[in-house]
Amino acid sequence: ALLSRENEREMTLFALQLLLGSSALRLSSAPSSRRTALLSQAAAAAAASTAFAHAAWAEPPPAEAVRGHLSELKALLADKENFVTALSDGAPYKLPAQIPFTTFQKLEKTSDPEFMEAAIDYAEAYRGVKDLVKLARLTKQTVAVSTKEPGKPRKETQVSYGDVPDSGLATAKEYAERAADEILGASVALDAAVKYMGTAK
Repeated sequence: ALLSRENEREMTLFALQLLLGSSALRLSSAPSSRRTALLSQAAAAAAASTAFAHAAWAEPPPAEAVRGHLSELKALLADKENFVTALSDGAPYKLPAQIPFTTFQKLEKTSDPEFMEAAIDYAEAYRGVKDLVKLARLTKQTVAVSTKEPGKPRKETQVSYGDVPDSGLATAKEYAERAADEILGASVALDAAVKYMGTAK
C-alpha cells in the first residue's frame, strides 16, 4: 500500500510537470502579433512613467513664463540694430507679449520680498517700450494735410504724420532708440526678479 501511494505521488508530480511544461510552451509559441502588442503596452507604460517623473519635477508655468520672457528680451537686445532700423523705416517688428502682473502675483508668496519690487520695475519699463514703439509707428502713419494759399484752390497732400509741421512728434528713430533703452531696463529688472523668484505652489 505504501509503495502504491509513493507511485501515485510520483505520477501526480509527473503530471504537474507535464502541465507546466505545456503552459510554458503555449506562452512561448504565442502569435507574434500578441507578443508585439504586449511589448508595445510595456513601452507605453514606461514612457508614461518617465513623462510623469519629468512633470513632477517641471517648473510651474508662472516661473517658466518669467524665464521665457527674459530670454525673449535678451534676444531682442541682441537684435537691437534691426529693431531700431525696422521702427525707423516703418517696417513691422513684433514685440514679445508683456507678462501679466497676475503671473508675478502667483509667485509672490514663495519669492523674496524684493521680487515684487523688481516686477514693478519691469512692468513700468516694458510699458514704456510699448508706448515708444506706438509713437515710432505713429510718425510713419500717412495723414492728409490741407493747405490754402490766397487766390489758389485748397490743396491736400498725403504726408507722414512725423513730417507734419508742428506735429509735436520726434523722429521715428529717436523713439526707436529710446524704446531700445527701455528694453534694456526691462531686461535688467526682470533678471533681478528671476534671482528673487520662488516657485508657485
